Amino acid sequence: MSERPVLIVDAMNLFVRSYCAYPTMSAHGYQMGGCIGFLKTLRRITYEVQPKAVYVCWEGGGSTKRRRLLPEYKLGRAPGKLNRFYEDDIPDSEENRKHQVEQLLAMTRCTPICQLYAADAEGDDLVAYLCCAPLRGEEKVIVSSDKDLYQLLDERTRLYSLQKKTFVTKETVMEEFRVQAKHFALAKALCGDPGDNVPGIKGIGFRTVARVFPFLGTDQDVLLQDVINYAHAHEEESRLYKRILEHEDEVRRNWRLVYLDGAMLPAHQRLAVDQRIQGFVPRMDRPGLVRALVKEGIGDFDTEDFFFAFRCIEGLQLKAQG
Repeated sequence: MSERPVLIVDAMNLFVRSYCAYPTMSAHGYQMGGCIGFLKTLRRITYEVQPKAVYVCWEGGGSTKRRRLLPEYKLGRAPGKLNRFYEDDIPDSEENRKHQVEQLLAMTRCTPICQLYAADAEGDDLVAYLCCAPLRGEEKVIVSSDKDLYQLLDERTRLYSLQKKTFVTKETVMEEFRVQAKHFALAKALCGDPGDNVPGIKGIGFRTVARVFPFLGTDQDVLLQDVINYAHAHEEESRLYKRILEHEDEVRRNWRLVYLDGAMLPAHQRLAVDQRIQGFVPRMDRPGLVRALVKEGIGDFDTEDFFFAFRCIEGLQLKAQG
């Protein structure tokens, strides 16, 4: 990438991974690893990427539109328990996770990071809206371990995988799945997503999709109807095509569930995001962050090093000392 990118963070994905990976206890005796791990990881990635702006997209309670399409969508899914990794030595509770998120929101307000939120929406939808609308022409780096976001990758967009700890591009998606990133949602509509309780067509995985629909490995523009038409034209060649046609309604529903372009956000929320981005002035408030850390009993966080990482942000202002 020739110009400095913007960083777009899938906030809950980063928080949950940090919560499970950082066994940090506060002086008050409760777990704060999700909060501190979030800030430390963001600092590290910012050092490496040197973005001109950072946008953090928070979950807004989940998508009511998707739950109307499929009531089982993400049903019962919850963050992994920390003590599953640390043998019950560290307290773990929904109350503690909620507390950490609340404190993290407050701490992040002291940083030059633009936080975004939309009620009854997923963080994925905010990320997708940023990529497809206000930041479409920008170089972008998405921070997440969610493969659903692979469909957003293109010549100007790559993803830093929190799971793989490396960058994913549209070329690496093609190498791994044999389908182009731009067709990733089409493939998922057929394969389903067990993690989100989205059922796929029996016997079909990504490698099978790439074999029976070879055009998904090309750069040509493809619609869902093209996939259905191809299955009709070749249904005598394989039982798989017939099975897809038998479950055409489910495939169409799956497509609506997994496709990301920001359209799941209502117009008033998209407008609110646009106004938030346009009106945001990045500021550093080191005393405010120090006070928040002291209040939570965290004394070993290097705020000087943290804020140094964000000096790359354009339009940065220091908060006046009162």
